Amino acid sequence: MTRKQKPKPSDRPDPSPRMIARIAEAKLRNAARAERPALEYKLKDATTLETVVTPDVAETLLDAFGTTSKDFVATELNRLSRSQHPGGQRHASQRDLNAALAAIDGTQPENEMAAMLASQMAATHSLAMEMLGRTRRAEMLEQMQAHGALATKLLRTFTAQTEALAKINRGGEQTVRVEHVHVYQGGQAIVGAVSNRKVEGGGADEKENQAYGTLNPRAITAAPGAALLGPNAVGDSLSETRGEGQEALPAPRRR
Repeated sequence: MTRKQKPKPSDRPDPSPRMIARIAEAKLRNAARAERPALEYKLKDATTLETVVTPDVAETLLDAFGTTSKDFVATELNRLSRSQHPGGQRHASQRDLNAALAAIDGTQPENEMAAMLASQMAATHSLAMEMLGRTRRAEMLEQMQAHGALATKLLRTFTAQTEALAKINRGGEQTVRVEHVHVYQGGQAIVGAVSNRKVEGGGADEKENQAYGTLNPRAITAAPGAALLGPNAVGDSLSETRGEGQEALPAPRRR
């Protein structure tokens, strides 16, 4: 029985019409995206690599780090390279450094603070993925628990960094969005800011802007309808269902 050979690239079937359409859409989206800056290495001596920065790359790096300071860019690149430096190697690979640089540029930092936070996010993500890989490859339970716990902490840190970056981008303001408002029949609702101001002189709080004390006709009001059930007109005794003369229920406090 002969072993089935893998088809050659020229022997592969043509893509389906749906795949051809998807490829065309992907090309359009990629063409609309900004090209990420990339660095090149050259060997300066036997142990030292030198980064090649052309004038056009220098401009894109300044924009990627949201700054006009070349010293800031050079310092952050050195820090980023050290954070991507794997064990057993002399330096970070060009691919790893450019991948982290693309992640920073993807956040579009507006200033140096946002760029530093984006650099931390790139380093945290890289280390978290490394710990996840070590967790999967661990052969001892203690190693799996240690690597998994560290990966969990790093992933939580990355989430906190993402929230901090979003807060920086929106200027520290918090936006509350109301997606759905349900108002049932007979009721009304107020959608907007409700303040709780104090009366001058230290008096009681004003209730004009609160739903429970407002005079605004748009506030929630009780709808007219049938009255609620009240006490039994006959009395509090239970109805007889098994004939006459049943014994009364014992009182809980009766001796």
